[in-house]
Amino acid sequence: MNPRKTSIEFLQDLIRIDTQNPPGNELAAALYIKEHADCLKLDSQLFTYDGNRGNIVIHLGPQTKDDLILLGHLDTVIAERSDWKYDPLEGKIVDGVMYGRGALDMKYFIACAMALMEELSQQVSTFSRGITFIFTSDEERGSSSGLEMLLEEEGMRERLSNRIVLNEGGGFALYDQSGQCHYLYETGQKSVCRLRVKVRQSGTFNPYFPDLSHDRHLIEAVRRIQNLNVDSVHSATATSLSAIFGSCTDEATKRLIETMSRSIMTATLIHGGARNPELETGVRASADFDCRLLPDVEKDSFLRKVEQALEDLPVEISLLKFSKGYESFPDENFKEKMLQSLQKADPSIVSLLPFVTPGSNDGKFLKPLGCDIFGFAPLVKTEPFTHILPLIHGIDERISLDSIAFCHDVIGELVSGYLKGETHDQQ
Repeated sequence: MNPRKTSIEFLQDLIRIDTQNPPGNELAAALYIKEHADCLKLDSQLFTYDGNRGNIVIHLGPQTKDDLILLGHLDTVIAERSDWKYDPLEGKIVDGVMYGRGALDMKYFIACAMALMEELSQQVSTFSRGITFIFTSDEERGSSSGLEMLLEEEGMRERLSNRIVLNEGGGFALYDQSGQCHYLYETGQKSVCRLRVKVRQSGTFNPYFPDLSHDRHLIEAVRRIQNLNVDSVHSATATSLSAIFGSCTDEATKRLIETMSRSIMTATLIHGGARNPELETGVRASADFDCRLLPDVEKDSFLRKVEQALEDLPVEISLLKFSKGYESFPDENFKEKMLQSLQKADPSIVSLLPFVTPGSNDGKFLKPLGCDIFGFAPLVKTEPFTHILPLIHGIDERISLDSIAFCHDVIGELVSGYLKGETHDQQ
């Protein structure tokens, strides 16, 4: 392998390695990255689970308590070829844009990291800190063959604890009402809670004279839960977003800010009717809810509020799953480094703002180890947050070549300065 490939060339190669999950087959991509690391004589370890679920850990520079982690996942969601304009596994470039499954989620970040490995290896004598690259499998389906299992390797938790982590999920532009450009970076994830509400068959039920009263009770329960306010405290992150974007009239921006700024409960599966084979014996109606809660909403408090909201209805409430969210808070020096790295590439950027994502990624496995995880994989401002969201996991997923170069330059500036121990006053 030629180690002097560009980020664009690395991304094209990675897209052409089919890691659609299921089944994943990430080992091929991990081996491709390992070959590159070996060419650069970097310390790398390959971990394989379930036959072909490849994960790789690469370290560069000294090992200190302040080392940086770059985290990425090798797998992608499925792409149906018949739905796409171009082959999703070709990495075709058309009019300055590369098409392919994983182009945005998240092989472009890994491609930039691969290109940076060579550049950083030439500066290593100037580093007072080191960097660990972690590229894993199975993130799209829960990470049971990826980071979750990798952390069970001997000494891995200790090795990765208490680090700053750069991950997917942020570094995207958003425009305020006056047209000024701000960048958002992910500082946390909402808690994920899944509930089931059931209406059991009443003693007066008569199958020959169904009155659908059970369905009416369920509809009312759905209405109440989806309109329930469970946020007792308005977080500082949500407040800062509302202060800047609260007056926006653009509908896509308004929806995005609302999703980031409050807890949202959505009915995702509803069963009812007089004869529904999907309902268990004795149950006449049921609804499953996907609840994305701000990190400061506690499980017990949330369940109490749901129970109180439905206490006069003849329903049963079951907790199916609860995964606690988190929020990281960078020190001002590191946040300033991120902003200055952006502004060096584009001086028109006004500010860098935190947000909590309603989605989920591998950062949740490192937060309990004391890590501060930031979604920061920047794209150019002409591909703002509202533009790229529908493309992630979508048909004709694509990224501009300008964005690939932008991410490479911004991350390179940030990482190099951090590893050298520079403060923002020295940059």
